[in-house]
Amino acid sequence: MLKLWDRSKRGAVLPHTSAVHDEDLARLREKVLLLDVEWQDDEPRYLIRYQGSDIDRMHNRNCVGLYLNDVMEPSIREKGLKTYRRVVDQRLPAFNSTVIQDESGATVHYERLLLPFTWTGEQVDQIYSIVTLFTEDNQSPFQTLKSARSRNDQP
Repeated sequence: MLKLWDRSKRGAVLPHTSAVHDEDLARLREKVLLLDVEWQDDEPRYLIRYQGSDIDRMHNRNCVGLYLNDVMEPSIREKGLKTYRRVVDQRLPAFNSTVIQDESGATVHYERLLLPFTWTGEQVDQIYSIVTLFTEDNQSPFQTLKSARSRNDQP
């Protein structure tokens, strides 16, 4: 997706949202969180337009139509939204990785790539968040997440 984002800019600061087609997302669809960026009181709010099945399983619910600002766990909200805000302000992709561990010591790696897109040509209007979960022992990351606690109090 990062290569698609970069190719789609075509000399512009941001690629247009129309650059992403269904076939581009075919193998990533279950890992995608698509957000519309809306402004309220000079702060961005992130309306969840699409949520893949992996995101449903991670959070035990589908949040389409809700704001990420409201559905993020309070303990991680400020830190988690800071990355989205940086993407909006800098108009650049961001990547982060977090290690999550359950009580037994099983580890899940949570990786998130955020890609900004525009409708208007100037500002970030949409963000594609691609979330990848994996374990070192090939166990289901979703099982581990059910009883997990984050070492850094974030994903």
